[in-house]
Amino acid sequence: MTMQPRPNNPIDQRKAAVRLYSRNAALWAGGGVAGGIAFGLLFGSWTVFFIGLVVAVAGGFANWNKVQKIVNHKDQY
Repeated sequence: MTMQPRPNNPIDQRKAAVRLYSRNAALWAGGGVAGGIAFGLLFGSWTVFFIGLVVAVAGGFANWNKVQKIVNHKDQY
């Protein structure tokens, strides 16, 4: 929870959403790769490594897609 007031301006709301989803995309991608490597080494399995890569790509793509929709949004005047 933030102590700062939520923006009422639609442009500021989109900026905040882009920051949120960009951060989430980086966390999903980094966490999936790191988790895949860590658990792959821990269990000695290539399958676990590739599952981590699939999670990284899927999570990163989903959040990147949300960012692209926000960036390409056209305001109705």
